[in-house]
Amino acid sequence: MGRYLALIGIWFAGFTLGFIGYLSYPALSQLAITALPFLMNVNNQIIGALVAGVASSLITVLAVSIWAYASRANSL
Repeated sequence: MGRYLALIGIWFAGFTLGFIGYLSYPALSQLAITALPFLMNVNNQIIGALVAGVASSLITVLAVSIWAYASRANSL
C-alpha cells in the first residue's frame, strides 16, 4: 500500500505543478521572452508546453527523490 500511496502522491504533485505552470504561463512566457529575445519567433503554444513540462518534470524528480530517500531509510 505504501508504494501505491507514493505513486499517487507523485502523480498528484506532478499534476499540481503542471496545472500551476499552465496558469502562470503568461507571466513566465513574458519573462522568458525578455531574457531570451529569440523566443519571439517561437509559437506561443510551444512556450506554454515548455513551461508546463519543465515545471512538471522538476516537481516529479523532486518527489521521486524524496520517495527514494524515505524508502531507503525505512529499509535499513
